[in-house]
Amino acid sequence: MTRIQQKNTRISDFLNREEIAFFAQRSNWWGLWCIFSVWLVIALAFMAMALAVEYLPWYWTIPVVLAGMVVLGGRHLALAIVMHEAAHNTLFKDRWMNDVFANWTSAKFIWNDVHKFRAHHMVHHANTTASFDPDRPIYEALPITRKSLIRKFTRDLIGLTGLKFFIGRILMSAGFLKWSDAIGERADTQDWPGHRYLTHFAKDFWPTFLVNLMLYLVLATTGHGWLFLIWVLAYAIPFTIFVRIRAMAEHACLELVPDTLRNTRTTSAGWLARMTVAPVRVNYHMEHHLMASAPYYRLPKLHHLLLQRGHVPQPPTYLDVVRTCSSLSSQNKF
Repeated sequence: MTRIQQKNTRISDFLNREEIAFFAQRSNWWGLWCIFSVWLVIALAFMAMALAVEYLPWYWTIPVVLAGMVVLGGRHLALAIVMHEAAHNTLFKDRWMNDVFANWTSAKFIWNDVHKFRAHHMVHHANTTASFDPDRPIYEALPITRKSLIRKFTRDLIGLTGLKFFIGRILMSAGFLKWSDAIGERADTQDWPGHRYLTHFAKDFWPTFLVNLMLYLVLATTGHGWLFLIWVLAYAIPFTIFVRIRAMAEHACLELVPDTLRNTRTTSAGWLARMTVAPVRVNYHMEHHLMASAPYYRLPKLHHLLLQRGHVPQPPTYLDVVRTCSSLSSQNKF
């Protein structure tokens, strides 16, 4: 598909100044609740798994631990979306709370950084679906065949995608690769001496190591240090699956045009989706692109208002999206 030049739809085409001002209002209390609620679910998942191991027979313990790992995978994604909100300066009214507090309570736990993500993500918002959109490699190859998508999910399930992700993060932290969520592009560091890669890695990785060490020590103090392994496995397996589905839902199999109404998708999300692939209202992605200054907790109301006025379409489910992204016939894949 080729990119067609046309005027992009703006939120001012649909809302008046008073409505825009309302939807742009931010609250420190809502930001604190967001972070607290994510960590509350994490704590409850840890507690449920610990109690299952102590008091339930093995045939009940295994499904509880597996379910707990799935929940933790969804909370890893929730921490990523918290970081995303902070990168837009919509999680809190105060810049320090977005840049520092949210960074240490969300991004650092998942080996990420609000500042790096902001620089990367703002390019995506300004150039969605353009050839230089940094997120375009995530969605431009879709749709694919059902067999191909099954192979991708299989690699996710057995941990190969997670392993690849860990290796990529190591190379990015060391300075071999440019920081990116989508591609493994070589950084312009060929002239660096060997020790500089080590110091660059240490400088980038130590916050992640520190906060996760603290989490491990808390779990170990309760006598359940083994739960930290489940935390890591959740990051390597279910998290990668949820990221893949979320990414498909946002821009895949849509038009490569500048218009948000044609290149971005909002997806319907029930409670199961909100626990896994759509935490922190990230499913309202069309509304987010139309008004990136709107905090996450105002997006549902914004969506319903625009839907009521006939400006946005009825959203599909995540299952609909997966079907669309795996709709390519094997006869037409070349």
